Amino acid sequence: MTVLPDDGLSLAAEFPDATHEQWQSLVAGVLRKSGKEVSGAAAEDALSTSLEDGLRARPLYTADDSAPDPGLPGFAPFVRGARAEGTTLGGWDVRQRHTTADNTAVLGDLENGVTSLWLVVGERGIPVASLGATLDGVYLDLAPVALDAGSEVEPAAAELLRLYAERGVAPEAARGTLGADPLGYAARTGDEGFPFAPVAALARRCAEGYPGLRALTVDALPYHEAGGSAAQELGASLATGVAYLRS
Repeated sequence: MTVLPDDGLSLAAEFPDATHEQWQSLVAGVLRKSGKEVSGAAAEDALSTSLEDGLRARPLYTADDSAPDPGLPGFAPFVRGARAEGTTLGGWDVRQRHTTADNTAVLGDLENGVTSLWLVVGERGIPVASLGATLDGVYLDLAPVALDAGSEVEPAAAELLRLYAERGVAPEAARGTLGADPLGYAARTGDEGFPFAPVAALARRCAEGYPGLRALTVDALPYHEAGGSAAQELGASLATGVAYLRS
């Protein structure tokens, strides 16, 4: 299907649409050069990748492939985003990670296209006391902040919330995440983690007064980095989320 851009001009308008069968024929030609005599669906299968847990990744997916109903943006099962307007209004979020208290770098990134900030705070990054200086000149009602503070999430969150109040940012205008992830921290470091009660208090505070802030994060990267398969990583994510909800 040829999709015309907004101005009505399509550079491919004079060319017929390519078919799936034509693509398979081209794949077969490439495989033939490597000594594999296959054609049609067999050529496509030859490029498929077997994953752990019995999963198989195909080389090409099209609109004709069946899939569960994705629902609508902003509604369950939330596979199209958490907002009803999707990304049509604000566009993609471009988030830059910072591990040092470098205000010049932060402002430079925001001036050159970055739309939100990922700040590593605590012993692995920016000291909690330097959070204000790092965010000096940043319009906190426009640039969401995502904290990654490990076991220091409580003081880091308190400092960020203090900055919102000090700089006159309305609670409903604050955006981002406080990044509390006790189980992910324990998995990454091997430590016992930290108490969940203060984290639950942060989640309650966000729910009651900061609708655009999220207190909890579920990070499955430690399981992936430890050699977990795709299904194991997903399972760990779901189990972590359920554990947080129960707590």
